[in-house]
Amino acid sequence: MTTRRILLSGATGFIGQQLVTRLRQAGYHISALYRNERSDRSPAVSWIKVGDLAATPIDPGIGHGIDIFVHLAATLRPTSDDPSGLQSQTAAIARNISRFVADAGVPRVLMLSSIAASLAARDPAHARRYGMEKLAAEKIILKKSRDNRHVVILRPPAVYGQGMQNSLSTLAGMVRRGLPIPLGSATQPRHYISIHNLCSLIEKIIDSDGYRWAAAAGHAFEPSDGQAIATRDLIKMMGDAMGRRARLLPVPRGLVHALGTVMGRSELVSGALDRLDVAPIRELEAAFDWRPVEQMPESLAFLRDDVSSA
Repeated sequence: MTTRRILLSGATGFIGQQLVTRLRQAGYHISALYRNERSDRSPAVSWIKVGDLAATPIDPGIGHGIDIFVHLAATLRPTSDDPSGLQSQTAAIARNISRFVADAGVPRVLMLSSIAASLAARDPAHARRYGMEKLAAEKIILKKSRDNRHVVILRPPAVYGQGMQNSLSTLAGMVRRGLPIPLGSATQPRHYISIHNLCSLIEKIIDSDGYRWAAAAGHAFEPSDGQAIATRDLIKMMGDAMGRRARLLPVPRGLVHALGTVMGRSELVSGALDRLDVAPIRELEAAFDWRPVEQMPESLAFLRDDVSSA
């Protein structure tokens, strides 16, 4: 492996912390942008303080000598009523990042987006604001890059693992507390990706040779564990991992959707009930010689640790 100098944004987040640990163990030289003081920043990383990525230009001198910029920083919810997503904070961050990359001459950029961008691209008329914002950010990064030849985009579905804070952590918490869950009729297949799978993929991409990178640059990939799991079955697996019985209620799908709309949680409900397809794993295998390193139910073993430490 050729040791590369890596710069990250979003290094203190759920994915960023796991990725930093993995890359440090692999011997990479890591620098990371940060805005707010935190006591849990790794001393083995060169931390560079910057302003608000959505509002403050980044000094291009920071990027000199960097081989790859891994852009993980993101908003977790929609930040604008603009249906195009171009007026959002996500888009503003993308503009500042793209200017920085161009001015610094960083040769490679790996951008973490979301499967929501794929859904928005497939069906713009019914796209959610979050997906449009993610898609707008991708387009900005690609447009500002040198003929789209040095940017690779990943659009993962929900990422799970130790420390997750998303809809899956909400489900896990309900199983842990023995609460009834009205998703016994959630039988549509959905895709997920474990944090270990995602980080192993990112490391594989970082270490790819020039030929693989050139062939993949300008494209958006949809990584996953490589298996579709119905939400009902996922909840049962969570219970098994914790040694708890999942209390599933067979509430009709239409009623659950209606309740979600009344409660203002329609997107959360759709994320449990609706089918979610991703591109086949063979696309990433062909591009980067990558396959998932783990799958459910084994990849849910961290939930057992969460229960024992509670």
